[in-house]
Amino acid sequence: MLLMMGFFSVFCGFLYNDFMGIPLNIFGSCYNLKTGQRKSPNCVYSFGIDPVWALSKQDLIFTNSVKMKTAVIIGVSHMTLGLIQKGINARYFKNHIDFVHEFIP
Repeated sequence: MLLMMGFFSVFCGFLYNDFMGIPLNIFGSCYNLKTGQRKSPNCVYSFGIDPVWALSKQDLIFTNSVKMKTAVIIGVSHMTLGLIQKGINARYFKNHIDFVHEFIP
């Protein structure tokens, strides 16, 4: 259990750093730095954001857009999980008033 928690802690740290901080160039870029062209049309960066974005003029605009969209997705999924848990708890404890007046609306 502790090994799994440690793994996910490191994984979330990498994700947080890659999206919110300084991107890591672990796998190389899908773009040629001299020409700015893609190396291959099928190239997809394996983890996070391609590090070439840190060198572009649109870096701040792009990363702020990704941060805002990520925050909205995490927020909506967190609220949805809470509502589903509220409905499951209301059904389990046979609290029909909570189910009808809090979960259904």
